[in-house]
Amino acid sequence: MGKTNWKARAVTAAVMTGLMGFAAHADEGESKQEKQEMKQGKAVGEAAAKRVQYVGKLAVFNNRQIKLARLAEQQATDPQVKEFATKLREDHEKSQESLRDWAEQKKMEVSALSDSNITSEDEMGTGGSGVQEGYQEKMKGTGEKLGKAIDKTNEEMTKLQSKQGPEFDKAFLTRISEDQKKGKDILKEGRKEYKNDASFLALLSDTERTVSGNETQAKELEKQMKK
Repeated sequence: MGKTNWKARAVTAAVMTGLMGFAAHADEGESKQEKQEMKQGKAVGEAAAKRVQYVGKLAVFNNRQIKLARLAEQQATDPQVKEFATKLREDHEKSQESLRDWAEQKKMEVSALSDSNITSEDEMGTGGSGVQEGYQEKMKGTGEKLGKAIDKTNEEMTKLQSKQGPEFDKAFLTRISEDQKKGKDILKEGRKEYKNDASFLALLSDTERTVSGNETQAKELEKQMKK
């Protein structure tokens, strides 16, 4: 699988309708207020970008597990591993759908929830040009970073495809076990950062329970195959 030119596809923040609502002040005495508004706008934009980056990271994690699970459904030889792969795929498809539903409720436009081409009208709808500036500065390099993560998944998929029989089953379980551990770290990060967002926190907590269960099951199957 060839690597994508992610630099060429690096995300560009969309200019939302409400961002240009700040009229220029003619009175020089109001310049201090303008600076304060710009500062506040930048903070709003940076916070929006941070949320976008996190959603992108979680979406890439879900997509990675779905891809690996589909491969195992086709290539695994052990019936238990095939069954686990189906459960893994369904779990992460459900998590991805929940993430998509949440994003739609927040009026956050997500491109297939698989890359960083994401903009949020709710979080970027106020604050004038400062919001745009803060958002764009924070988002620099995000598309390339997530793109590299996708490229890494594709490389690992190619390596896994080259394995056959029990060798494939063992390699798949090891990969998933390690991935679920990393997934828990991503979810803990989100639960800490967004603890005051009840709906998002509930989504992350549900996903974390699922990921923990799959990590345990992958490790148990690994042990069985070593006997």
